[in-house]
Amino acid sequence: MNLPVIVIGAGGHATVVADALLASGRQVLGLTDPEPARHGRHICGIPVLGDDSILKNYSPAQVELANGLGSLGGEAMSLRRRVQEKLEAAGWQFCNVRHPAAIVSPFARVDATAQLMAGCVVQPGAIVGKGVIVNTAAVVEHDVTVGAWSHIAPCAVVCGDARVDEACHVGAGAVVRQGVALGPVTLAGAGAVVIKSFAGNGTLVGVPARPIEGSE
Repeated sequence: MNLPVIVIGAGGHATVVADALLASGRQVLGLTDPEPARHGRHICGIPVLGDDSILKNYSPAQVELANGLGSLGGEAMSLRRRVQEKLEAAGWQFCNVRHPAAIVSPFARVDATAQLMAGCVVQPGAIVGKGVIVNTAAVVEHDVTVGAWSHIAPCAVVCGDARVDEACHVGAGAVVRQGVALGPVTLAGAGAVVIKSFAGNGTLVGVPARPIEGSE
């Protein structure tokens, strides 16, 4: 039986996470956020309960969590990961978030903590790692590997046999050509077309995508 869920975060990504959970039939008790100005508000009809200290009123045996922190790469990516790992170390379990309109091959391997949003497609042979976001209408093609904590943003396409390593961000509408490998902590800007592999720890922009100054 699925447990009720509390969403960590109450920003834009948390809104999408809450909506996906509701669409999939999960009970969402509330959201948390460190910003007092957000406390008491409602998102998708769900209250923002307070900051993470409200979790002391619940038990990991009775409630699961969902990571509602968004990620644009860099510090935001790191925060998303740090918060989840800290709560996991305290005994909390993070639930699967899969919108019923996501299309996922039974021959793909998707980590239980990955988030698959409305209209995304994950094809056979794909491997989607821990904490990954495959966002609205994004496509992860056949035999692609998406490493832990990476984000495939809305309408991005990762073509067959490509590899996106850990903590990468593939921006909205970006395309990663078949067979290309992106090393860890790569940010491919919105609309970029990545046709060559990149070692990582930098930013790619443009068509065709090139590293910005200081990213080579």
